Amino acid sequence: MKRKLVLISTVGLLLGFGSAWAQVEANDEDAEATIRLMGHAEAALPTAVTDDIALPDSVPEDSAAVTHAQRGIDEANENRARREVGLATAEQARERGAGMAEAAMENREARGRSQGLPERPDVPERKGPPGT
Repeated sequence: MKRKLVLISTVGLLLGFGSAWAQVEANDEDAEATIRLMGHAEAALPTAVTDDIALPDSVPEDSAAVTHAQRGIDEANENRARREVGLATAEQARERGAGMAEAAMENREARGRSQGLPERPDVPERKGPPGT
């Protein structure tokens, strides 16, 4: 019973893949080719690979591409200016932090010094509870 089930499912899969492959082949023939592979005769000629592609001499200044490119350049310049402001702000913050760290170090050192303060009096040791 298991063998029949495996055989039937295998045959079904093969038939399904075969029909799907036939549809792909049919669609490839109908589609417009945007890239064409070179034949053997074309591949033997060096001009098939080294030909220059002709580009238009200029683009009209009122075209959408020029407008879009100018907008991109303006946005990049604005981003660069914001970055420079941010870097300057970060540098100022680093300098302030270094100054604050130095002041904190001086305060810690000053706390350890007791210049001008009277000495602590000597207190005798007690040997027992108070009042005895």
